[in-house]
Amino acid sequence: MNKQEIFKKKLLSWSIKNTREYSWRNTEDPWKILLLEVIAQQTQLERANKYYQKFIKKFPNPNEMSKATKKEILGMWSGLGYNSRAVRLHEASKILSKNSFDSIYPEFDILPGVGEYTKNAILSFAYNDKVIAQDTNVLRIFSRFFGTKDPQKFILENQKNILKNIKSRKFNQVLMDFGSKICTSKNPSCSVCVFDNECEKFIQARPNPQPAFKGSDREIRGKIIKHLIVNNNVDISSLNILIKTEENKLKHILKKLESEGMITIKNKKLIEINS
Repeated sequence: MNKQEIFKKKLLSWSIKNTREYSWRNTEDPWKILLLEVIAQQTQLERANKYYQKFIKKFPNPNEMSKATKKEILGMWSGLGYNSRAVRLHEASKILSKNSFDSIYPEFDILPGVGEYTKNAILSFAYNDKVIAQDTNVLRIFSRFFGTKDPQKFILENQKNILKNIKSRKFNQVLMDFGSKICTSKNPSCSVCVFDNECEKFIQARPNPQPAFKGSDREIRGKIIKHLIVNNNVDISSLNILIKTEENKLKHILKKLESEGMITIKNKKLIEINS
């Protein structure tokens, strides 16, 4: 049995007792998959699932979301962070209210906020295409096990063989669970790993850690949006007092939010969330 066969066989065997159960894991509805994948970016799956349940109940299809206001979407999104994800999801829903997923298949990356990973997740989970959805967790697993510095290239060259005779949706879900439970970014559980001596244990140096959230542009952006969700025509000067940050920094962040289409600045002094 070659190394790829060992990798596949042992992962699938491990999954029998370690698969996490979620309602969306059995769906082939591309809208549900897109919604979950966008929510799950930069978010633990358990927490993402709670927001997913709230959103899918309110917006069971893209047409329903397309009729909502941006303020309503951001209000429901509050607490997840990275509000631009919500805005892009809203924009994608407007496109999908007029064009079905089938009509744009397989070019799902034409949708706002959909990159290579989310595109492949939809192709795998909704259309059963033979692709491996590559996020940071999946790339880490492949890099460590096969000892490769370029896991993306390795996956593209070998995914057809790895996915032979199995459904890609199942294998992608297994990779997701294994990366969360065993092959974690910090302190991987090698002592209980099913791979034992087969893994190359190729641990690459981690990139520079993310800057502290406290006082960051991300934190200030979140405070601004949270305030605008419940207030209209907010005066910039009063916002400056509320947010307690440097005036030039606030102006820079507001300009960025405006360029992203998230807010409108009126007469250089009043701001509100775009409709």
